[in-house]
Amino acid sequence: MIKTSTKIELTEHNSTADSTGFAGSAGSPAGTAEPFSSMASSVTRHTQNPPADNFQFLLCGIDSLDLGLFVKWETNWEEICADLDRKKLTAQNSKTALDTTDIGREFMHLASGKPPNYRFHLQFLEYHLYIAISKEYGSSPNVYVSFNAAALWHVKLPGLLELLEFDLANFGGTMERIQPSRVDLCADFRLDGPLSYPFLEQHRIARSRKTETYMDGTTLETFYCGSPGAPLRLRIYDKSKEIIKSNKQWFGAIWNTDDLNNIWRVEFQIRRSVLHQYRIRDLAGLWETIGSVWAYLTTEWFSLRLPDNDKAERRTVHPWWQAVKECGPLFGADNGARRSFDSDEVQTINEILPHVIGRMITIAVLSGVKNRIKSIHHLGKLLFKSTDDAKFIEKYQEKLIKMGYRGTLGGSDDEE
Repeated sequence: MIKTSTKIELTEHNSTADSTGFAGSAGSPAGTAEPFSSMASSVTRHTQNPPADNFQFLLCGIDSLDLGLFVKWETNWEEICADLDRKKLTAQNSKTALDTTDIGREFMHLASGKPPNYRFHLQFLEYHLYIAISKEYGSSPNVYVSFNAAALWHVKLPGLLELLEFDLANFGGTMERIQPSRVDLCADFRLDGPLSYPFLEQHRIARSRKTETYMDGTTLETFYCGSPGAPLRLRIYDKSKEIIKSNKQWFGAIWNTDDLNNIWRVEFQIRRSVLHQYRIRDLAGLWETIGSVWAYLTTEWFSLRLPDNDKAERRTVHPWWQAVKECGPLFGADNGARRSFDSDEVQTINEILPHVIGRMITIAVLSGVKNRIKSIHHLGKLLFKSTDDAKFIEKYQEKLIKMGYRGTLGGSDDEE
């Protein structure tokens, strides 16, 4: 029997941030080989809900991290690009093509890219690297990196970024800016028994009505809330079975246990658009805000609550889910950041223009206009026919108010 207590006990290791800006090892996006002293601390028992009436906190942290990189290439980029093209063709003919960097780091050229922006795909031990064919970057990254889960749990992020710098330098690249593109936050618990779909359906309160399950007969293996392509998606799954299938027994050392049974993971998959809504534009912003993001996800976006009130918001949070919420301080302090659904509030003109240009080109194709100048004039004519002065002024004033104070009290009468 697992001993119980009222809440997860946070030790001094949890409250002291390391050089990543993230607390501790079990709660670190990069992790370390040293477990938290509180890794096996237990949480409240609730006898009314046998599917999860006894549980033990094991670990929380970042399991996936994708970054968009703004990289400056040296003057010989055309030669490097031609070499990458040749090795990509080799990979297409023989499936893979092995290579070595100038400091002896082995990697593979793969035939696939990452459509539509990234032509080249390189795989290192620690991450997958995707490189665009364009030498210059604009408002969007020209390199994309996706870190492996094993690397994130075993190596601190500064060490991984240092390797990344060396590997890019091999191709004549220098990182000038880093933009988080996707992050998966997770918390692992040992449960007394397996979760069931009826239990989750009875207790869930969620912003998304879309759910999906994977069953082994009548046994639940994975529960999803949110659509596959949605910017936010929750996965609750039997991590024990996933470990066996994917040969990830090394998690036992991180969890500080030899018993790999009945371990379930709560994992939120967060894509760029949601990070953007939190004004997260770099890694520093991610570390500063990630505690607030976890608080929102586990309180407002999804929760498990006891069916003890007709009004969902007044229902008692299930004790296990309360423990999930209490992982928040391990990610970081709640700095009060809130999700903003008005994308115009944070977008610059340079960030908006690529979308406008893309739509203009689509209209040009549909209209059979092949010339750039004629396409611009054609779009202007369509816009002129589609609105009038009164409607423009009305929508302009609405947008001005929605975007809020921007340096001029009472707005501006300047038509320019």
